Amino acid sequence: MNADPVVVTAEEPPGMRRAVQLGLGFLVLLVGLGVAGAMVALSGSEEQVTPEPAVTPVEVVQAAAAEHAVSIEATGTVIAARQVNVIPQVNGQLRSVSDQLQPGGRFAKGEVMARIDARDYRYQTEQQRSSVEQAEVELALEEGRQQTARREWALLGGESEPPAIVARSPQLQAAQANLASAKSRLSTAELSLERTALRAPFNAIVTAETAEVGQVVGGSSIATLVGTDEMWVQVSVPVERLANIDIPGTTATEGSAAVVTQDLGTRQIVRQGSVIRLSGQLDDQSRTATLIVAIDDPFNLDAGDAVPGLPLLPGAFVDVAITGSASAKTWQVPRVALESNDHVWVAAEGKLSRRDVSVGWGTEDDVFITTGLSDGDQIVVTPMSFPIEGMPVSTGGVK
Repeated sequence: MNADPVVVTAEEPPGMRRAVQLGLGFLVLLVGLGVAGAMVALSGSEEQVTPEPAVTPVEVVQAAAAEHAVSIEATGTVIAARQVNVIPQVNGQLRSVSDQLQPGGRFAKGEVMARIDARDYRYQTEQQRSSVEQAEVELALEEGRQQTARREWALLGGESEPPAIVARSPQLQAAQANLASAKSRLSTAELSLERTALRAPFNAIVTAETAEVGQVVGGSSIATLVGTDEMWVQVSVPVERLANIDIPGTTATEGSAAVVTQDLGTRQIVRQGSVIRLSGQLDDQSRTATLIVAIDDPFNLDAGDAVPGLPLLPGAFVDVAITGSASAKTWQVPRVALESNDHVWVAAEGKLSRRDVSVGWGTEDDVFITTGLSDGDQIVVTPMSFPIEGMPVSTGGVK
């Protein structure tokens, strides 16, 4: 009888397996500590390097005080210097009306605009002229009677001046007064006759009219006229700027010059003017003063051209540049250098420095600073996104 074979399996003791695992972990730990130590040793041997701050290149202009004529830029509204409503002084029916008596029509001073039926006034004039002639005859007769009375007084032996009643002095005075009254009535009749012709009181343009042939007029307006020789512009300016403006009768004998411009998009209307007066009160809301600027020949009629060009009409909104007196000490700075309208940046010893300034006035390209700068300051004109006090800069040359 054969016996079954016996298989013997060799098993690893549990303690040995655990010892191997601990040994491997300890080895990994030693290797990690060694690498870390080496890195620390290497880092300690290198020098710490601090990065240099970035230097921003800028362009500058050098500040230099000088006398500059003050220029005040403002807006205004054109108004009529002379405007009247034409009201006939006599009653009657309109017999004729000029073709120019319509909106936009123009009249020279003294030109007839319309005529009222003058027949009744002509008759009255003739009657009063006859009355004057009759009064002159009565006066001549009375003067003859007075001479006769004086001769009769002398024939009767009167040696002194005859009494007034004898010399007919009262009668003579009455005749003289009657003649004077007749002449006055004649003058009134002639004046009424003259007033039947409605004439332009000055060089004017018609802005409104209601006159038609056959219309009975008298006591109401038939047209509105605006003078063409001069226009005015009402300009609002800050009160603090008045000290730099020449105002006739207030601060000077002659007013400051002004340029008035109306922008029409594709073209401009430009007229020369001057300040003529200051209004009597400030604006309640803006607390600004109102100046009156006079413009000669606003319709450009003196240009001598066949087509005089576009006129400055009442109601137009315009830009006004007033040239004032010179300021003793101001700095002219490009407008691009001004920030928030109250400060500029200056390059000083390679760093940015802020200067708070006061702006006196400005133009489209420049501002004129009255305080806050010194001669020689290098004013930065390069736009910067985030300027900081003390930021390093390098100047690319003074403009």
